[in-house]
Amino acid sequence: MTAKVQVREIQPLAPEERADLVTLESRIKAGWQEFVAVGEALLTIRERRLYRAEHKTFGDYCEHVWGWSRQRAQQLIDAAATSQVLTTVGLQPENERQARELREAAKIVETLEPEKVIAVAQYLKTATGSERPSTSQVKAAAEVAASIDAHGTVAHPETGAEVPLHELTGEQRATVLVENVTTGTYERLQRQQQHIAESVAQSSTTGRGGWTDWCMTYAAQHLTPTQELRIVVKQDESGNPYAEAKIVDTESHATIAFGDRAPYLKKAVLNLVEEVKG
Repeated sequence: MTAKVQVREIQPLAPEERADLVTLESRIKAGWQEFVAVGEALLTIRERRLYRAEHKTFGDYCEHVWGWSRQRAQQLIDAAATSQVLTTVGLQPENERQARELREAAKIVETLEPEKVIAVAQYLKTATGSERPSTSQVKAAAEVAASIDAHGTVAHPETGAEVPLHELTGEQRATVLVENVTTGTYERLQRQQQHIAESVAQSSTTGRGGWTDWCMTYAAQHLTPTQELRIVVKQDESGNPYAEAKIVDTESHATIAFGDRAPYLKKAVLNLVEEVKG
């Protein structure tokens, strides 16, 4: 039996919908560099199906009106959503590339309780020493905050005694969460730097200093059974290929180390090394 494919029919827009579509499309036309405004406008058009008067699907609309694939439109929507989430921790990506790099961190931030979001924001504001913290710093802080058990025990901020976190007052919890996020993030980043530095040193002593040998040496000496060193090759918004190197825990899905994207594989790995060496 052949399944029927539902094809949406072109339908007229109400006058107020037509006015909204014109407004949203004007934002897209005027906002090629304002990726947040563009992404939000596209999302509204898709959710309210404001394309339906002339196009059967959102994909058709994107292709015929803007010359974009549906996937490209989704990238812009995702970048805008990432930017909105990151404002809760005091960050504002300057462009779509930065938003894409921070997307995984934003996914974690989005799941955090308000108290943990505030703790991450406080850490990023006071502990990084930078107006724009690195991707690894943001992601590490979010992962540490997510790992704090709301029903676990912590050191009381005044007495030092181990007490259940949920029994503290709101002010005490805020203090403890900031301390734990700050300490935990620092320790996580230090471990990343130490692991990579040891691997680089080992490569030098064995005479195997190439970037491919470094990957194998690091894997042999430092990766646990649940960890992977990944080199990912993708396309950017213009269709140009780029590479990213990162170390990931496959059980927790936490990114242990993350290098900036690069136009070729060797540079991607070297960026990973530099990121964790600090």
